[in-house]
Amino acid sequence: MFSITERVSRFRSWAGELLDRADRSLCAGQDERARARGWTVTRTGFGARRYRDPRFDALKGAARVGAGAPWVPEALPPARSGSWS
Repeated sequence: MFSITERVSRFRSWAGELLDRADRSLCAGQDERARARGWTVTRTGFGARRYRDPRFDALKGAARVGAGAPWVPEALPPARSGSWS
């Protein structure tokens, strides 16, 4: 026979796994589109994501060089066109 503590622990584990699967399922389409564009996807909570385009790192690097340094947009890979729908 299981103690109440073991039952609660098993229930929490089961519920956590269920919520994790639901979260991944709900956001799968958006995550897939973001990754196809080369973006990074960070899970921040249930149903919450942080999507980031790494090309912004090039902008940050250009800003560190100095205000007088020219920024060359051709150095960045082209953004993909398309609809999110």
